Amino acid sequence: MRRPEAFIRPLVAAQCHHPDGTVDTERRPAVWTLAHRGYSGGGRLDIWVYPTQRAALRAGAELAMECGLDEDPQARALFVAAKWVAVLERYEQTHPVTHLLRVQAAFLQLDEPPGG
Repeated sequence: MRRPEAFIRPLVAAQCHHPDGTVDTERRPAVWTLAHRGYSGGGRLDIWVYPTQRAALRAGAELAMECGLDEDPQARALFVAAKWVAVLERYEQTHPVTHLLRVQAAFLQLDEPPGG
């Protein structure tokens, strides 16, 4: 099992573009999450944490296929082509608005640096 610190990465939290062409970028510690709300769990929102965005996207695409998209020819083609984002989008297109399957960064509120 990975240590919790292995999941925390500095990600872009904000960018300010100035008229002179310079850009100020703020990075904050974050984790990549996969959030799912569907038929199971009585509407419960389940959230998993992954070490990378790519790992979260692939896990989300696999979950989408397990949640009924394996019967959708378009979704199967997208999955075989490793178009994980498109598979997640297809899930949301074909499921009720009350369902959710998303990957996003979750920024942490830390009192001290990771591992500290």
